[in-house]
Amino acid sequence: MKDKKLREVESAVLKVYRTTNPSTYEIEKSKQEFDHVTSFMENLLFNKLKFPSKMFKDASLLDFGTGTGENSLHYLINGAQCTFVEINTLASERADFIFKKYAPDPTKYKIIKNSLFDFRSDDKFDIVASLGVIHHTQNKERAFKHKVSFLKDGGFMILGIANSAGFFQRNLQRQIIYSFSTDENEIVMLAEYFFSQSLDRAEKFGRRSRKAIIYDTYVNPCIDTPTIKELINLFNDNNMSLYSSWPPIMPSLIGDSATRNSLDISDIANLISIPEILWIAHNKDDRDHLIPINEKLNDLITRVNELSRHLNNREPGSNIENNFIIEEITKLLSINFNSSVIFEPYIKTFMTLLFDVKKLITALNTKDKRQVKKIIDTSETLFKGTSGLGMNYFIGTKNPKP
Repeated sequence: MKDKKLREVESAVLKVYRTTNPSTYEIEKSKQEFDHVTSFMENLLFNKLKFPSKMFKDASLLDFGTGTGENSLHYLINGAQCTFVEINTLASERADFIFKKYAPDPTKYKIIKNSLFDFRSDDKFDIVASLGVIHHTQNKERAFKHKVSFLKDGGFMILGIANSAGFFQRNLQRQIIYSFSTDENEIVMLAEYFFSQSLDRAEKFGRRSRKAIIYDTYVNPCIDTPTIKELINLFNDNNMSLYSSWPPIMPSLIGDSATRNSLDISDIANLISIPEILWIAHNKDDRDHLIPINEKLNDLITRVNELSRHLNNREPGSNIENNFIIEEITKLLSINFNSSVIFEPYIKTFMTLLFDVKKLITALNTKDKRQVKKIIDTSETLFKGTSGLGMNYFIGTKNPKP
């Protein structure tokens, strides 16, 4: 019965993606588009996830859900020996076209037209990757475990997966639409009726077609996203350690250096889930939140640096200026510093969001489409800007067996 449900969901998702593939970027028609996708992948992998480009050189790589290949292409470009697994034959045909155009060595890759769950191999790989795949399966835990089964000890897993808090607003959008219709054509029309501003922004900044956005976000029957806690459990249950993440989840509150008393992230699962409060109500670019906070912190950080620098690089026999230290401490103590200044704008947005969601659900219960739209249009935060966080990225490493 479980396998039957898994196959039903897989078939339904595949039907949507055969109608319009969510990952198509016409890189062959525009150097600007090619450069944009290249910049995104290089920035994500090398700068944000701290995965050096040389790690791909001559590495065996297994990629699940290759799609039309625009992102996966960069594994080839950086020198990996790739096995691409894609269930959608229309998508895999385009991926093959992309690979032949930009990485024409046929000995460097093969494409296997198969389901993630049906893929079998006796080989173990240096790297196993999937971006935006396993949360579209009926059993993300089984999909994760299946991925890890093909990974060498010490190998790396690259995972792109949405987060439940980050996707909260989009899941709420889905629920609003489904409250009025589950017909595919009407879902498309209702998406435009309720969320045209969100679609405008997604189309502009995501660089995908409007149809692809609608089908991927609203028509798609399965978007099963994990919390940070659930993801940590998936890592632990499959003998994986977290290598890096973007956005980061490891809190800067950790003060130990390379201590022998190691701290396991599962011990502080609640603490590292704090970013979910930011993600659930995320509606602005980070710079719009962080630059004002940076300015508020200027006086505090300046004084901390002055105090610490005063004792820096002292030679034997040198005298410290006791009065200076006392003056600096006095100045620090006099600063009107709100300890929550870093989170203040996010918490304010979060609380406003909760208030608006409560109003929206109340209106949704009346089945009054116009009232629901009015609340959406007049809300300060709900479905504004980024409408939460669309995707999170993780790299993990497989621990050697004891």
